[in-house]
This record gives sequence, structure tokens and C-alpha cells, in this order.
Amino acid sequence: MTPQDAISALNAAAEPARAADLATRFGDGDYLGVAPAALEEMARDWRQMVAFPERLDLARALWATGVFDAQLMAAKLLTQARIKDDAEIWTQICDWLEQAATWPIIDALSAAGGRRIAVDLSKMDKVHALVQSERGLDRRAALMLSMPLAKLAHPTDAEKLAIDDVLFWLTYALQDADKDVSRTAETWLKSLGKHDVKRAKMVRRVVQSRASDS
Repeated sequence: MTPQDAISALNAAAEPARAADLATRFGDGDYLGVAPAALEEMARDWRQMVAFPERLDLARALWATGVFDAQLMAAKLLTQARIKDDAEIWTQICDWLEQAATWPIIDALSAAGGRRIAVDLSKMDKVHALVQSERGLDRRAALMLSMPLAKLAHPTDAEKLAIDDVLFWLTYALQDADKDVSRTAETWLKSLGKHDVKRAKMVRRVVQSRASDS
């Protein structure tokens, strides 16, 4: 599959009314309005059709168009659990996270990045850096990248340590002035609470104590 083939397929699935709604929600930009279900189905098919490293080249070409739907597809093409030698892919995801200007693209990239973190917890260094950013989208990305940790029913000792590191700053994220960030933090904590009530309650107590002190 060539980039031209991919763009043609996205254009064929475009929905003008949906594109207009996206423009209203996210501001000036290029939108095709491809339905999420259609985008997901195409991504699934293309991941099977195109192997790495060619798939990374295809993703880069789609991202370079600047089209919202194409950039979503670029992220989805890199969303895979097992990837051998993923250093270049991880670097690309991190670079795009810095460029992304809307939360749907941030979330799509975070879904791809979260799978890379799952197989190499040393990549959490990037997450801890993002949470200190002044940009709300970056702080949301930190939460979304680490969300798979919150959903682990039986974490390893290393994963428990990684979760505890997140909980240190999650108490602040829950009180973030950016409501989009605080809501995402709430989702993170609720996911954790489904199988780790003790840690979730501890976080709640810390937040409540801080609020009462202030």
C-alpha cells in the first residue's frame, strides 16, 4: 500500500457533515470526517497488510499531510502489542505527541505508546516528564500513556512500582485546573479501583487531606 492509496481510501470514506462538526469542535484544520468505526476497520486491515518498517514509513507519510483523519490513522498504524526493535517507533510516537493539537490524536498516540510502555517500563520516564508540562494535552497524554497500568489485575512487582510512581502525581492530576486532565485522572483512578481498592482509597485520602488543609 502506498501513501497515495491510503489517502484515496480515507477520502472515499469522508463524511462532509462529520468533518464540519470536527471543525466546529477543534478549530481550523483539515478534516475528512471518516467515521471512527470505519477508521478502526481500515487500520486493522492495513496493519495486517503492511509490515514494519514499511508501516512506519506509511504512518509518517500520512502524518505529514496534516489531515486530522490521516494523523489518527498514523497513530493507529503504530498501535500493536508486539513489535520487535521498537525504539524508532517509540521515538516517533513521542515526537508526534509534542506536535498533536487535539485530544483525539493525543489519545490515539497514547494508545500506541501505552503498548510500548507495557513491554518496557523504562519508557515511563517520558510519562513523568509529560506530566510536568504546562500544556494540558501533555498532562492528559501522561495519564493516557500510563492507563494500561491502572487496568492490570495482577501487576508484577516492577509494575506495582511503576503504578506507585504514577500515584505520586495522580493526586495532583485529580485537582488539575484543566478539567480535561482532572477527568482523565478520575478515569485512571476508577480503573485502578476496580481491582486495587486499597491504593485507590489511599489516593482519595491524600486528595481529601490536601483539600481540607487548604
